[in-house]
Amino acid sequence: MECSQCRDAVSARFDGEEPGAPDDVIDHHLDGCASCRSWAADLGRLGRALRVAPADPVPDLTAPILAAAAVHRRRAAATPGPARVALALVGLAHVVLALPGLLGDATGASVHVAREHGAWELALAAGLLVAALRPARTTGLLPVLAVLTATLLGSTALDVIAGNTTVAAESSHLLPLTGLAMLVLLRRSTPESAAPLVAA
Repeated sequence: MECSQCRDAVSARFDGEEPGAPDDVIDHHLDGCASCRSWAADLGRLGRALRVAPADPVPDLTAPILAAAAVHRRRAAATPGPARVALALVGLAHVVLALPGLLGDATGASVHVAREHGAWELALAAGLLVAALRPARTTGLLPVLAVLTATLLGSTALDVIAGNTTVAAESSHLLPLTGLAMLVLLRRSTPESAAPLVAA
């Protein structure tokens, strides 16, 4: 094996490629050729130096990236979208519906039942308004409003079919249905870690 062939084979073997000659033939030439042996040693030192060279220094951008992300979350939370505005309006509408019962307007029911109904309407309004202010907190209200909406719509359908009421008279039940739709939209668009609009 000539020196040029040996060096090509050593270089290929160093790079993990097919050397083109058996290892024992290459090693036999290296054992008997000081020049090629020195060349192979230099190649090994150069390869190790390149592999363990320190990385180029780069600035640590962790703090500014986290700060920018926090600003983005605060701006997103502070800018109410259509779903949050609609949810707040539904909450305010429930406040209006709660007031007559709380003030003793029975409208066909006992004062006690009317006030209980008003208390429930006010509690629902509070939940919807909090969800509008803090979209990341919608998860807990979703099952409550889903059960309420399903029950109201089911009982209303039965009463309308039985002739006990009319669709127009029960139109206020569209409010919780609208609130449920807005909650679902907010839940899908708001991560759990979103910054709230107001401090906890």
